[in-house]
Amino acid sequence: METKNEKDAPEKAPDKKESWKIIKLRKPVSHMGMQIESLDLTGLDDMTLDDMARIYSIYDEMGGTGTVMQESTLLFAKLTAQHLTGLPLEVLGNLSARDAIVLKNRVYRFFSMSV
Repeated sequence: METKNEKDAPEKAPDKKESWKIIKLRKPVSHMGMQIESLDLTGLDDMTLDDMARIYSIYDEMGGTGTVMQESTLLFAKLTAQHLTGLPLEVLGNLSARDAIVLKNRVYRFFSMSV
């Protein structure tokens, strides 16, 4: 009886429930000689209260405004993406304006749809 090697198995398609959390960048950015072509936000579901507290604290330290609706700001989206991807803030700051708005909207969607 023949067994299939994992390499030979067809690649599993992304779960449709999770696919909206993967952002394909319209304009890739460079980091350490590599082209970053997408941002994977699927870790949003695994974030903890402590993770959020750190993000809110950094948000305040970086001059984030107010305590209402931080999740709808570009800065909050940038900090969340940095936490999830491990990319430096400077690299995320080089996202095109359109990609940045997509990122902000996806982060906001996660938090607003979770309520």
